[in-house]
Amino acid sequence: MAVSERAIGNALGWPTPLACLYSIAMETGIGVRDYPHDDGHTAAIVADGKVIALNSGLADDGLRADVLAMALEVAIVMANRPGTICAPGEFVVITRHRIPVPSAGLGKFATLMARTCGRDTDSAAFEYYIPQSTGDGR
Repeated sequence: MAVSERAIGNALGWPTPLACLYSIAMETGIGVRDYPHDDGHTAAIVADGKVIALNSGLADDGLRADVLAMALEVAIVMANRPGTICAPGEFVVITRHRIPVPSAGLGKFATLMARTCGRDTDSAAFEYYIPQSTGDGR
């Protein structure tokens, strides 16, 4: 899975930044689903670079677009550079804590992607973490 010129070109025709980012996900084969659990902390979960679960409690489409851009960047890195973020088969939690655009690393491309899709945002970068396994299958 890669973000191709064709995927970006197809996505740019959508009427909103959120629709554009959903289109990029579809073009790259990443599934995007809402999940209803709102713990007030989690914005999205990226599973194995193949599925993004967006928190259905996110306040508005602008925030959803920024979180989706970050989740797409994480998913693309997970799928194309295994071991860079976490081991295959694991997942990453993206928090609601927005951070300034980093000069390098995760979040920089997310912000560029959101802006390319029409978002007027200072940053689409968010803190993220890899949950620790308990060793008993949970």
